[in-house]
Amino acid sequence: MALSIDKQIAILLLSIDEELAARVLRNLNEDHLDSITRAMKELQELSIDPTTIGEVYETFVTRMRQGGMALGAVGSHMTSVLIKAFGEERGSDVRNRASHEILARRPFAMFESLTAKDLCSLLAEEHPQIAAVFLAHLDRSKAGQVIALLPDEKRADMVYRVASLDRTPPEVVQRVLDVMRKKVKDLGLATLRSEPKAWVKAAAEILNNMGGGEKPVLELIEERDEGVASDIREEMFTFDDIGALPKKAMQRILGQIDTRQLAMSMKATTAAVEEAVFGNLSKRAADMVAEERDTLGPTPLSEVLEAQREILEVVRELMDSGEIQGGVGGEELV
Repeated sequence: MALSIDKQIAILLLSIDEELAARVLRNLNEDHLDSITRAMKELQELSIDPTTIGEVYETFVTRMRQGGMALGAVGSHMTSVLIKAFGEERGSDVRNRASHEILARRPFAMFESLTAKDLCSLLAEEHPQIAAVFLAHLDRSKAGQVIALLPDEKRADMVYRVASLDRTPPEVVQRVLDVMRKKVKDLGLATLRSEPKAWVKAAAEILNNMGGGEKPVLELIEERDEGVASDIREEMFTFDDIGALPKKAMQRILGQIDTRQLAMSMKATTAAVEEAVFGNLSKRAADMVAEERDTLGPTPLSEVLEAQREILEVVRELMDSGEIQGGVGGEELV
């Protein structure tokens, strides 16, 4: 198991005398203290076997094999070490900061080893909003597999709820985490975000990982809320993704876009997209687009983005119809 430096330090501090560990913590600056405490918290979600510990801490092999601390008691031991280092109030504050930071990263990592079928069963009797918070924090690939197992009428509702999540307080996420942990334990199974837009991205990534069938889901979401459906579509395929489209798909798209629109869109794009576009045009057509782009001069970014949006609408229409398959204050002047 590849462990970060922070986790290696955390294992060391959790495996030595608490007073000594407390003395080490007192000498850390705030940034290091936070990162090490987060690492301690993250160890609760990992299986740290004796072999791994031995590989990371060769100098502590003997002590570990002679009955050193079992890492299963990480939670209470970590709290005890922090209180010895900083006292009750500040120790609790440091621990809580770590908890909140973990929730903003991958709070439900322990569930990723479960099968999609097991996760689907865990969520079956939960309130849809609880299930949405859970799936939004789960690995996108795994969440997509779970969504694919839901009945058709529930898929759209769940993806919509994920996309519509607002600022979910850390304590709410923690409650969901605790509920799901208990369910996993009871069944004996082997085992954030500050911007609302982040949840739209999460919903888009979940759909991208469904492995097909996303079109009817989006259509049902559109019946419920056209704006959310549109936002999800925009996140599922962006203008930069055009550079990864197959050659035939690119040629089909370019055949439906006029020269001026294409030239405008090329004013602000990646090298990969530019190469894909010009590489699928005849030399004469490519020269015309390049010349028109250059003659446009300084252009408001909003006009460039609008041209890209219009081209993306063409791309999505072709994808939805099955004609192509996807591959993977002041105005700025560009």
